[in-house]
Amino acid sequence: MADQNAETVLVRGNQAPRGEQGEHLLVNGERMAMRLWTHEKVGVTSPEHSNTYEYVAYVVSGRLRIKLNGHSFEAGKGDSYCVPADSKYSLEILEEAMVVEATSPSDRGANTLPEK
Repeated sequence: MADQNAETVLVRGNQAPRGEQGEHLLVNGERMAMRLWTHEKVGVTSPEHSNTYEYVAYVVSGRLRIKLNGHSFEAGKGDSYCVPADSKYSLEILEEAMVVEATSPSDRGANTLPEK
């Protein structure tokens, strides 16, 4: 569960809920959200699709191939990349990976802050 106060929402790592695909759903603000993908297995793919939100990602470990609007590139440990909203893209895990993503606007809706 999340600890809350008037300025922040804190999600403790060991208490982060899981998303539909096993990702850790981290902190979620009014205009952005963060999630963590861990132990993404070699060969796992995400078919070409697009999202209504933009996201940026940081590769903590591993390696993946991103195909974005007809261009293909690989991202590995220490690399970061951006997928603009409404862009067609796909992913393939090349080495078991851990990736942190932030979406804007939040892909989960606005956070719930205490009433003032």
